[in-house]
Amino acid sequence: MADISDRDHDPEPKPPVRRRYMLNDTTAEKLGVILQENPNGTTVFRDELTGLLRMLDKPGNETARSFFLECWNGDGNFVFDRIMRGTVDIAACCLSILGGIQPGPLQGYRQQAMKIGAGDDGLMQRFQLLVQPDQSTTWKNVDRWPSKDAKNRAFEVFERLDRMDGFQMGGGVDDYNRDAVPYVRFSREAQPVFDDWRTGLEHRLRAGTDGQALESHLAKYRSLIPSLALLLHLADSGTGAVGRPALERAIRWGRYLESHARRVYGDADRPGMQSTRALARKITDRSVQDSFSARDIYRNEWSQLNDANTVEQAAGELEKLGWLVFRQLETGGRKAGRWFINPRVYELTKPTEPTQGVASDGYGGFVGGVGR
Repeated sequence: MADISDRDHDPEPKPPVRRRYMLNDTTAEKLGVILQENPNGTTVFRDELTGLLRMLDKPGNETARSFFLECWNGDGNFVFDRIMRGTVDIAACCLSILGGIQPGPLQGYRQQAMKIGAGDDGLMQRFQLLVQPDQSTTWKNVDRWPSKDAKNRAFEVFERLDRMDGFQMGGGVDDYNRDAVPYVRFSREAQPVFDDWRTGLEHRLRAGTDGQALESHLAKYRSLIPSLALLLHLADSGTGAVGRPALERAIRWGRYLESHARRVYGDADRPGMQSTRALARKITDRSVQDSFSARDIYRNEWSQLNDANTVEQAAGELEKLGWLVFRQLETGGRKAGRWFINPRVYELTKPTEPTQGVASDGYGGFVGGVGR
């Protein structure tokens, strides 16, 4: 029979570790502790990302901003040494950020960040799945239950992958670093496809046709496309080498994401384009008729067109593109200006925005962009 006094020498049981799939608000030091306890990483979710971005911009939060940047690769180690918390050794910093932000605040944030110099550290370019879709001009009420089968299939993928580690997924490590995050390679059929895609990307990045911020964003597609290919491969229950079908789907997804990135960065590099697009939509859906003054527009209090200066700037851009012509009119002894709409605009088959030019049609000297 064991002496009851032996119990005094038993080691203290370790407290259970809480699996953290999602966070909302945290300091960099606490985030480090959470990542130490969750080696597969976690997600910061903010319904409105503006708050997170503004917080990282504040003086005194340089450490937090730097740590968020460190967590992008997903496999780098990081050590916090603090008097109160001691040493926090993180084997693999892996953090995802999920949330939403309106186009206006996003554009304003990017412009302000570039002015103060904080926007050139690549934080915004790390939002690789960034999309800015158009708002539909029509609305239809849909009252039905979500697809239960689709939801269950999605959760099955999440739960299956959460139970597995990199080795069970067919990954391996190099002999010189057996503590590293396991990795997989492309299959023999997929590797040439990736090499061709990468060659095209590298040539485009060196062409100098895009702005510096957009080039920096697209440069990170070197890792985005393989990451998407791996996720698609695993979602389809694949293990080991990533095959060509998953890679080709990732490349198609990349083309879609690039189209949205060009819109986001183009709007930030050209202030006022959001208002220009808004006015173009009002013209093509015939909310604006024939001719108008700035007051005719801003008194409607339409989004992004709610003051005289904004309307005048937007109309000026459309005038350059050939959508409008400005005429000074005499009205009872005082001068008043109005913009007249190019009738060619209404030849469009559906509402759109100015991107390409058309030849002059003799109407008031219009030369500019009408159409896709």
